[in-house]
Amino acid sequence: MYCNECGQTLPDGSRFCNSCGATIGVNKSSSEFTSGGPAAVASYADEHVVFTLRPTLIFVLVRYIVAALVVIATAALMGVLSSRVNGQVAFLVILGVAIIAFSNPIYKHILRKREVYTLSNYKLEMRYGLIAKIVRNIPLRNIQDVTVTASVWQRLLKLGDIEIDSASEAGKITLDDIHNPDRYANMILAELRRRN
Repeated sequence: MYCNECGQTLPDGSRFCNSCGATIGVNKSSSEFTSGGPAAVASYADEHVVFTLRPTLIFVLVRYIVAALVVIATAALMGVLSSRVNGQVAFLVILGVAIIAFSNPIYKHILRKREVYTLSNYKLEMRYGLIAKIVRNIPLRNIQDVTVTASVWQRLLKLGDIEIDSASEAGKITLDDIHNPDRYANMILAELRRRN
């Protein structure tokens, strides 16, 4: 018995492919398979993007505001201590505090920029990285469940996480801190209904 999608050898009676997660049961002609895989690859010429999104920027902005407040408080303290502290030392202290305070929000901003989630009518694509990129593609046929979870704080900010259960080796995938997650989860489910 072979997988209809990737050509992997499977035990008799299998319902899903252990390699690619495809549903087993629809027989295709044996002429599609060569030694190791299908001869014909599905064409995605009619593929279109449903949405592209990133994790929310709210938490990054909060970190920038806190960092700015820390630097302002340090500058005010150096101003109060100006009679006891040399001007160059005060400047170096403020500069050091600014570098330390802004390193975290800059790091979190870079992390946010490197994550991009794209849903098309064939797949869910996740891109990670700025210089070196990792691209994960999950065909819609492999998605089994879409769940929205939100903590109390996330609900107050209309945020949440979208958890996607996949039949592929990737297993569960989480799209973190998405603004209006119910809307995007419904869009994923709508595409799944169209595909099935």
